Amino acid sequence: MDALRERLLAEMNGTAETVPFDSLALEVFAYQFERNAAYRNYAVARGRTPDTVAHWREIPAIPTDAFKLPRFPLRTFPETETVKVFRTSGTTRDVRGVHTFNDLRLYETSILRGWEHAGLPVPANPWFLSQSPIDAPDSSLVHMFETLHRVHAPGEEGCWLIDGQGHFRTNRLREATATGEPIALFATALALLRWTESNPPLALPKGSWIFETGGYKGISITLDKTAFQQQVAAHFSIPVDRLLNEYGMTELSSPFYAWAGETAHRGCPWTRIRVIDPETGEAADDDSPGYLEILDLANLGSVAAIRTQDLAIARGDNAFTLLGRDPGALPRGCSRRSDDLLLRP
Repeated sequence: MDALRERLLAEMNGTAETVPFDSLALEVFAYQFERNAAYRNYAVARGRTPDTVAHWREIPAIPTDAFKLPRFPLRTFPETETVKVFRTSGTTRDVRGVHTFNDLRLYETSILRGWEHAGLPVPANPWFLSQSPIDAPDSSLVHMFETLHRVHAPGEEGCWLIDGQGHFRTNRLREATATGEPIALFATALALLRWTESNPPLALPKGSWIFETGGYKGISITLDKTAFQQQVAAHFSIPVDRLLNEYGMTELSSPFYAWAGETAHRGCPWTRIRVIDPETGEAADDDSPGYLEILDLANLGSVAAIRTQDLAIARGDNAFTLLGRDPGALPRGCSRRSDDLLLRP
């Protein structure tokens, strides 16, 4: 695994001769088929093995619900080698999904290099409408925030704006805006919504922008995406097109991004997407909706091919137009931990 991991890291960092994606993907599939018993059983049941799969599009994607089965751990290494565990929502409404890692370098490199590949602005003055890593040590989203924080704002420890009880640290952000320095505000959609409902408008300095992720499915809020974006932009006095939406989940290592007004979320070079016709189980026709599947090579230690519970339209090999959740799907857990605290009376 170490050799394959190092090659993937070199590919992400651009420090090695580029290897065709298909070759790397098939190698990752063969590795996970050999070492991940639960995934191997699933693949065999689907009639897919390294001997029969000839293209990345044929690699079987496992449903995200499979990460919620503790008897069948989705990892390619012994449990004793685990260094980090990310869990989905901590509510009682759903069984928690678990994504385990024995090395975080691929995960963190995917965040940092993926940020660069997407051409996103350097978050030189980041603030996080989120719990801290101490308060939410098993949140993949908080770890993502901490990774960006560690690289772009080392030494600044007071930039977490939700405490362990789910209360906003309102004065911290107001004091930050008073300096006049542009701010990168990172948050879940629900945290932004709660902030705008419970605080007077706060004009961020010119040049500021906002990162938002997650949603508010499964709670009694009805607000479409456009109205939400307009409400947040007006509250913080920034242009609507300075709202960056991230599509990610606990079960993945690599995020996808779209600025407000853009029609597609874009991924990084080590990802691919497929959209599956729900009736035929085959690839959907161009411009046709279906279930979104993501192949993420940074998921080396678990499963690279993931079947989400979202509906989308493919826009090439690693971009998609998100249509929304399958109406029968349970609320996603990646961004819910802080959000659930915000929902407390």
